[in-house]
Amino acid sequence: MAKVIGKPIKRIIEDPPLITGKGKFVYDIDFKGTLYAIFIRSQYAHAKIKSIKCPENSLCFTTKDLPNSIIGLAREEAIYQGQPIAVILAEDEYKAKDLAEKVEVEYEPLPAVINVDDALKNIHKAKSDLSSNIVLEDEVTVGDTDSVFKKAYKIIEGEIINQRVIPSAMEPRGAVAYFDGRRLTVWSSTQTPFDLKKSLAEILGNYGVYDIRVIQPYVGGAFGSKIINYAEEFIVAYLAVVTGRPVKWFNTRSEDMMSTNHGRDMRLKFKAAFDAEGKLLGIEGTLIMDLGAPIIEINRDSFGMATTAARLLIGRYNVEALKVKVLGVATNKTFIAAYRGAGRPEATYFIERILNLGARALGIDQYEIREKNIMNEVNYYKLPTGIVYDSGKYREMLKIAKPYYLELLKKRDELRTKGKLAGVGVAIVSEIASFGPYSTAKVKVLSNGRIQVITGTTPHGQGDATAFAQIAAEIFDVDINQVDVLWGDTDLIADGDLTAGSRSITVGGSAVYEASRRLKEKLLRVVSEKLGVKPDEIEYQDGKFIHKQTGKSMTLAEASRESINMGMLPEEEYSYVMNLYTSPYGLHMALVEVDKETGIVKILDYKGFDDVGVVVNPLLAEGQVHGGVLQGISQALYEETIYSQEGNLITSTFSDYVIPTAVEGIRVEWKSLALAKSDTPIGSKGIGELPTIAATPTVINAIEDAINKNIYVMPVKPELILNLLT
Repeated sequence: MAKVIGKPIKRIIEDPPLITGKGKFVYDIDFKGTLYAIFIRSQYAHAKIKSIKCPENSLCFTTKDLPNSIIGLAREEAIYQGQPIAVILAEDEYKAKDLAEKVEVEYEPLPAVINVDDALKNIHKAKSDLSSNIVLEDEVTVGDTDSVFKKAYKIIEGEIINQRVIPSAMEPRGAVAYFDGRRLTVWSSTQTPFDLKKSLAEILGNYGVYDIRVIQPYVGGAFGSKIINYAEEFIVAYLAVVTGRPVKWFNTRSEDMMSTNHGRDMRLKFKAAFDAEGKLLGIEGTLIMDLGAPIIEINRDSFGMATTAARLLIGRYNVEALKVKVLGVATNKTFIAAYRGAGRPEATYFIERILNLGARALGIDQYEIREKNIMNEVNYYKLPTGIVYDSGKYREMLKIAKPYYLELLKKRDELRTKGKLAGVGVAIVSEIASFGPYSTAKVKVLSNGRIQVITGTTPHGQGDATAFAQIAAEIFDVDINQVDVLWGDTDLIADGDLTAGSRSITVGGSAVYEASRRLKEKLLRVVSEKLGVKPDEIEYQDGKFIHKQTGKSMTLAEASRESINMGMLPEEEYSYVMNLYTSPYGLHMALVEVDKETGIVKILDYKGFDDVGVVVNPLLAEGQVHGGVLQGISQALYEETIYSQEGNLITSTFSDYVIPTAVEGIRVEWKSLALAKSDTPIGSKGIGELPTIAATPTVINAIEDAINKNIYVMPVKPELILNLLT
């Protein structure tokens, strides 16, 4: 069998349409007679909406004209700046924008709650009907924190802030809807076309919509921000139905930064107990998540990221006791939802910062303190918090990476002898990935012998289709160029899921694997019946079924055609059920230099050692690492969401919200450890989020080492460093 899994194959499925300009995005979808939708959004973070006056003879719809089942709209009270309050349609995009400017909205401004501390004090309510701004609560308790704190040699405390960030996908959100009188087709820049289809069916079932198709065209990035179904998608679809015309909407950048979900925004007020040797005995504290606008249907899911962070706070370390109160607080800011990692970056950041602060307080090397606290090898180990790690060889990982750490220390010390502010940082990732409940795939052998893979996952830039082609090519022992991959269309397969949570290759790839394997076995039975021999007398190689004794053979194309003559379709559909999840892990390290005069941080060296099980395509995996590391560095050094006291988003364009460019890109030296596999058919664990999770604490730890000052906030901008140095 040709070995295709594990080869660094370029993105032969996805890239040709993109680099030749043939790949279509939402904005490229056009129909004759299209109406363009422009949303009128709240100018205020918090206000009563007293009246809305639309231009005469315009196609204008306020939220009172829209189905009550569409959540997230400001019907009587706006609760964040940018919340949709009306929509206007016109046959020309620019005319629609002109008309939108003529919509008159009468507001009664209400006090906005922007600061979390103010929200906790309930000085003002984020929504009039709230009894408290604390809308969700939980507590995670393990062991007896009182007893471990009594025996502690050193107790450190503080408040660590993991700031609010804006996902900032290259392509803003948008959608196009077309209704033919019975069937509704929606094109959306989404991560979840199958969920969108189901939700549209619930909302529009009473409006004469008998069939729904959702198509996910090429998507210009998402990072989790296009998982939820947004109000605008439902409204565009509804308007296409009631007007009988195609409707198209596309956000501006500022609209997107105001109305697409934000990420992170957690803080941990903590105390941590250490013994004299540096062993972490226990942690107690309060984890506060700023949920943003109180939209409870979204808040509940988002709060799950905070409880996940609390349950993962132990990391990969032996900790005797943990007591963390978790609070979900409503404010008048854009709501929080998933962003690359979704709870795991915050957990890793908190525990890795606590360890480093403890190491500094005790005068222990940061690598040594991790060696003292790291878990032993695990195999389906259930933490006292309920989190399960499927497999891991953590001490072996530390042993492999240590020579590289010592090398960075040597470089750091050489720079210090020259008067430079240089530092080294280390972080171990606490990650759980590849969640269920399932992923689907359909595999066909066409009459010409080509293999067609249809995946129920929804790639949007990761290169998953190429990896799926590799899996199918290996099962069928054919050249990868003989495999086609289709995705992102609810008409192609009975059901599907999403690309998120580092799950596509592990769960979606396992579905492709099983569907391919089962189809090959089905065709084997077809060939054996046609040749009049037993199935075990046939061997398969190089894309052919060969009878061992006579040498008679049938190609895949012949087997496909013959199967139809026998009443069997040459295809197989499979839903791979993921009962738990995987637990990839890794260790990252960085060498940085801080300019004494400007406070600017320069990353001189960055190394990652990750165990993500079997790597189907090292080139794709390394691409995820490079992009993910830069995204984590961006939170550490650049990104900061700033609101005025009145709730106006100040960082609403790329002129104000800083993200890295190619100039800030760094070279990452990455090593796949492959020490522990998952028990899926593929054996992979997931790579997409791990580097982002790792990079943020790694860089902060390195800066802290360079300037010899404790750091509690992000981003670490030059002015912060200069203040700490004075």
